[in-house]
Amino acid sequence: MATNLPVAVPSCRECGIQSVARCPSCRRALCLDHFPRDEHQPCAARLRDEAIRYSCYICGAASLPQQWSSTSFAHYIDPHTCAGCGRYICDEHHTRLRIEGVELAHDGLRSQRYHVTRRYCGICAPLRHVGGLRGAVFWLVGMCAAAVAGGLWYVEFLAR
Repeated sequence: MATNLPVAVPSCRECGIQSVARCPSCRRALCLDHFPRDEHQPCAARLRDEAIRYSCYICGAASLPQQWSSTSFAHYIDPHTCAGCGRYICDEHHTRLRIEGVELAHDGLRSQRYHVTRRYCGICAPLRHVGGLRGAVFWLVGMCAAAVAGGLWYVEFLAR
């Protein structure tokens, strides 16, 4: 039996009007005016309190994460971090590779389009196909563990 109940639309955690997106870092429902990180809590307080953290690891230039909305379904996110190693890098001098992609996120019956900027530093850019520096280390550890396990199995097989 179907009922015609209205579907509740989430409201903004800051002002109470209809929300248009969720913040990717704190996951709170926000309106167009409060979607930027410096316009809602706790992200604004974190940006202020940890300002020294948001600097390029090479030159020390400010690399503040940014996010903004152009419409109620298109949101732009630029974390200013290297996608390979996770360290903050500046846009002008030390971003070797910049890839922009679109991610769709379903929020109940609605869907949001997030335009995400992924950056790679000089070290991680050649390794981007395996996940940057972190991915390369992960694969190297996995292959070493497989080699050790294979060697132990082979020694156990010869002992029979």
